[in-house]
Amino acid sequence: MPPRPDKTQISRDGGESQFVGRERALEKIAEAFARGRLVELVGPPGVGKTRLATEFARRTPPLSALRFCDLSEAASLSAFLFQVARGLGAPVPLDISPDELARRVREQVGKDDALLLVLDNFEQLPASADAALAAWFERPGARVLVTSRRRLAGAPATTISLAPLSTERRPGEPWSEAAELLVTRVSAFADGAFDPEQDRATIEELARELDGLPLALELAASRFRMLAPKQVLARLSQRFRMLRRPDGTITRANLRESIEMSFVMLAPPEQDAFLASSVFRGGFSLDAAEAVLGEEGGSWPLDLLESLRDQSMLTVDQDPNERRYDLLICIREFAESELARREGGAARAAERHARYYVGLGERLVGCADPGSRRALERERENLAAIVHRRGLLGADLALRAALVLAAPASGLPYITVEELLGGALGDDDARGASPPLLGRTLLARGTVRRFLGRLPESTADLDRARVLGESIGDRALLAEAFAGLGNTLAGLGDWGRARAFFERALEACADPKLRARLLAMHANSFGGTDEYDRAIPLFRQCIAESDRVRDENTSATSRLALGVILLAAGDFDEAERLLDEALEAHTRIGSPHWEGIALSYLARCKQETGDLPAALTLYSDALTRLDAAGVRRAQAVALYQFATALIEAGELSAAGKHLRAALPLARENCGEYEGVVLAAQGVVAARRGAAGDAAMLYRRAEASLRAYPKPMFLAAVRVLLGEAPPAAFAGCSEVRLALRLRSPASAPHTTPPLLLARDGSWFRAPGSDASIPLDRRKAIRGVLRALARQREERPGEAASVAALIEAGWPGERILASAGAERVYAAVATLRRLGLQGVIQQKAGGYLLSPEYPVVLS
Repeated sequence: MPPRPDKTQISRDGGESQFVGRERALEKIAEAFARGRLVELVGPPGVGKTRLATEFARRTPPLSALRFCDLSEAASLSAFLFQVARGLGAPVPLDISPDELARRVREQVGKDDALLLVLDNFEQLPASADAALAAWFERPGARVLVTSRRRLAGAPATTISLAPLSTERRPGEPWSEAAELLVTRVSAFADGAFDPEQDRATIEELARELDGLPLALELAASRFRMLAPKQVLARLSQRFRMLRRPDGTITRANLRESIEMSFVMLAPPEQDAFLASSVFRGGFSLDAAEAVLGEEGGSWPLDLLESLRDQSMLTVDQDPNERRYDLLICIREFAESELARREGGAARAAERHARYYVGLGERLVGCADPGSRRALERERENLAAIVHRRGLLGADLALRAALVLAAPASGLPYITVEELLGGALGDDDARGASPPLLGRTLLARGTVRRFLGRLPESTADLDRARVLGESIGDRALLAEAFAGLGNTLAGLGDWGRARAFFERALEACADPKLRARLLAMHANSFGGTDEYDRAIPLFRQCIAESDRVRDENTSATSRLALGVILLAAGDFDEAERLLDEALEAHTRIGSPHWEGIALSYLARCKQETGDLPAALTLYSDALTRLDAAGVRRAQAVALYQFATALIEAGELSAAGKHLRAALPLARENCGEYEGVVLAAQGVVAARRGAAGDAAMLYRRAEASLRAYPKPMFLAAVRVLLGEAPPAAFAGCSEVRLALRLRSPASAPHTTPPLLLARDGSWFRAPGSDASIPLDRRKAIRGVLRALARQREERPGEAASVAALIEAGWPGERILASAGAERVYAAVATLRRLGLQGVIQQKAGGYLLSPEYPVVLS
């Protein structure tokens, strides 16, 4: 490849513009020319084909051997040949025949093998132009670089498909490629009044919303002269009004016109398929295309999709198992607006799309295999689109789509599920919808609202579902509504009333699978009041029944619940076995909610059996899943348990932070845990020497627990106050924990700490008397400081290599592989300086071992 000059060039509008990204594309062009003389750059409107061709030509000396032919106004073979002849400086008499003109151009192209001829905007030319072009390569001659939205037919070309700029930020890079172009162009337009760092998130989001399409990014940048970044982003709902320049200072002043020019070149069946494709979201498969785009007696959808791809109107991913197709956002919005102009076109395409995806989703939800779960996750955007089109499609299809998305297999966070269910119900409460569908949607939303801690709204939804179940005689709906109401009361710690609802649910239930699930809820009501002798046999019965009817989900949940009860009762061996089985099953089923709960109680098992480092790691993993799921009750419990392990590890600052986060969650979602959270805060105060604060917190904890039938929790708080543990609870986990926590602060730790300056300028390794200065080792200091910050904020969780690159070499543009090598070298140096065994590797990152306390000086 020729030497690379600087990246500034004169653009067509006469201003300077920086060339951003595309380095690999430039290399591909050079490699293609090393193999042959004809290369075509193919891509959608606005992707930057002309800009890339110009940059390649600029970097290919000598410039005197370059000829650039803009063919945008050429629509015939003669016009094409005249334009090329003019560009090559060949004499063209007015009365020349077409054959003679073609011969002269062919000869001129063949004269100079040092020539680089750029043929820009080839797409609108007829097939005869492709044939004339192919004839140029029958003998040696010039190299030809063609830019086009369609592929050449019959010419011996190497095709390079040009995609939009990347919107993903690589490790060590300050911006994604698309955002970098936007920042560069805005800096030119905004006349020095633009600080990208203040709006980093908005800039990156704009780059994503604009598909990384260079023309769209350039046009958006011009609006920064009048609008702030957030204003530009907010007005992308008027995409085609925003992405234009009325003064015409950019060659193509209107993105819509650029797309429209490609659209009018499509044949009518291709236009119809293109417009109907706008109903898809997040890509689509060939099966979906056949269901939505196929017409009886019409063209095969695969042929239509291939034509659209050849015209750069459609993208195709490279999944090795099944290709998926998609439209860029701006191209899709153009297609949507055109489809809306065709009477009935939008409604017909949307209905065919909805019926296909609702049917597919309901089939996938009924399968428990990982392949079905992955397929459902791929189609979440298409299903969500059905909910958003409720006004066009009617309530029933929207409710069915929302219920598919509410299934655990979809993998969506509960807050998103609640929004989708609400959207399907609408402001009119799905008036006119099928009553069973309406009842099940209310039941699903009531359940999700309970997980999110919105208990009054949950109760209202579940009660409406109960009334519907009674009115239409749907016993399964009635039983599930009773169970939901019981679970809501359980969340408030009202186990007696909850149990009455579970008993009513069991009376109404006729389905064996549902009965097993209800039996687990009934058993849990006894666990909630520490009546283990009644809870444990019921859970064992529930496991047997769910295994008999092959209900893997209920079997896994029941094993989890029994494991929690046995752990509380002090039977750690069987508890750990059951929790492991539950985690394995829930991981297979795909439920972050229940995976997180299983991990948190496995962590508690490790904590109770003395494996504190393993417990801290498992707690961290559990919270990651529970945070993603948004299950507020489970978050509160896990935060409390994690904090107790941190106290035992001597990490009082991190423990206090977790307890502060747990307290409001416990008050709102599991009131019985408020008392033990307050008691744990008392332990932190006691270990810091604040005896008065500790005593006050213990009294508040005792008062809080009197409102709940939790004798084990109350016994644990009294142990912290100095009482002997009652015989009935001496072996229970909370009482054992209280006995350990009331020990002197020095008792848990015999391991010497790692001493570290807050600014990372020095450290003292565990057991060493000498401090190691790092003030002249900026990168290593940054890495160590980041590891310490990670330990404080997310104990037990590794800092990613990308985060450590940013900490050690902030703002530097480093390839991911080179950055990983730098981090490895920095960690190796720290280990050599005394932190061998202190810095551990885990899950592709690094962390300070939980075994060693960290003291910041």
